[in-house]
Amino acid sequence: MKIIRVTAVLAILLSLCFAGIYLKFFSTINSHIDAYIVQVGIYKQEENANEMVAKLTQLQKPNYKYQKDNNYIIITGVFLTEEEAKNMGNDISANGITCVIKQEKFTSDFKEKIEQQDYEAIIKELGS
Repeated sequence: MKIIRVTAVLAILLSLCFAGIYLKFFSTINSHIDAYIVQVGIYKQEENANEMVAKLTQLQKPNYKYQKDNNYIIITGVFLTEEEAKNMGNDISANGITCVIKQEKFTSDFKEKIEQQDYEAIIKELGS
């Protein structure tokens, strides 16, 4: 009788252990966050992209340029809420610059990078 109890307890403990490993593994694989990007342009010519960067710099607005698929993309920010992105977009639009808010999925480990405004890491991810 004692062996049956020990076996049952070990079976339950092993089940809990493997369930924890399973949940940990699959929760990290599938966890994504939505982020909102304020994009002001996509350019084939780097010269045109640089003109937009200069214009945004003159207006003292944040700007980040990266290259993807032979295009130069200019953004002014990446935010965790759509409201923050819209506020930035409205500020940019008030200066006569057209922009769009794009929703992108990032892995959940990028949440901290977005909160800290680590644009070096964000741009690297966007450009890949």
